Formats: sequence, C-alpha cells, structure tokens
Amino acid sequence: MPDEDTSKPVAKTENQKPPTTTYSNAMDKVNSTVLKTSIEGIPLLTNDNYSLWRVRVVNLLDLVGLKEHIVGDSKVELPSEDNKLLKSILVAKLDSSVQTNIINSENADSAKAIWKSITAFFASTQSSNKARVFKSFLRAQYTPSDIPGFITSMKSFQARLLE
Repeated sequence: MPDEDTSKPVAKTENQKPPTTTYSNAMDKVNSTVLKTSIEGIPLLTNDNYSLWRVRVVNLLDLVGLKEHIVGDSKVELPSEDNKLLKSILVAKLDSSVQTNIINSENADSAKAIWKSITAFFASTQSSNKARVFKSFLRAQYTPSDIPGFITSMKSFQARLLE
C-alpha cells in the first residue's frame, strides 16, 4: 500500500484580506420584527397620553440599547445613524399639534434635544403644566356606565401630576 497523504490542508495567509470591522448601529442589533412591533406599538403623542407614550418610547430605547444616551445623563454623543433613526421615530410619533410645540430649529437635528423638549413640555414641575393637567382633570366627565374608563382616566391624571 502506498503511503497516503494524511496531512491536513493548511490555510495560506499570503493573499487573504484581514477581517474587516464594519460599524453597526444599535438598531441593527435588534431583530427587525421586534423593532417594528415596538415602534408600531407607540401611539402618537397627544396632550392626553404622555405617560403611556413615555413608557413605550423608553422601552424602545432600552431595547435598542440607547436609553442612557437619550433619557440618562450620558455625555456621549449618539452615533449619526442612531440619531437619525431615533429622531425620525420620535417626530413620527408626535401628533401635529404637539409637534408644533416641541420641534424648533434648535432641536430639530438632535434626538436627545427633541427628547428634552418633550420632557420639558409635558413632565416639568412648572405650575403651567400642572395647571393644564388639573384643568383637564376638572373637565373629566363621570359616566355611570363606564366606571372602568373613569378610573383609568383618574389614574392617568394622577400619573401626570406626579411626573
């Protein structure tokens, strides 16, 4: 029997390119179906649903790993692609009447600045915001046939006053 060549093939590195590293933004790391569902689950922000809207947006930011960049006190600037995507999501989830009060030339290019404007408009402790919520509370209608709906609206007012 002739000697069989039992040696293993050896990879030559002479003409091979080194592995390249490509930038991947935070949103690329999340399953696109989960991301799409999360974005679709965020309602348009109106004058009446800030608490619900905020919880869903913060969950989305946490999902894509950008919560600390936007909500927290992180001084690290968002990568350009992440900023563009978040900015477009935030603006798309604003009712037109809210958008006119939030978006301006100073914050239009920054997701973090837009977030700060939204927070300042809805959740600040300024008396004008509390007065707006209290005025809505006073206008709330009690309907005996919709007690669960009334309780939900009262809880919403409570949450808005405590923010």
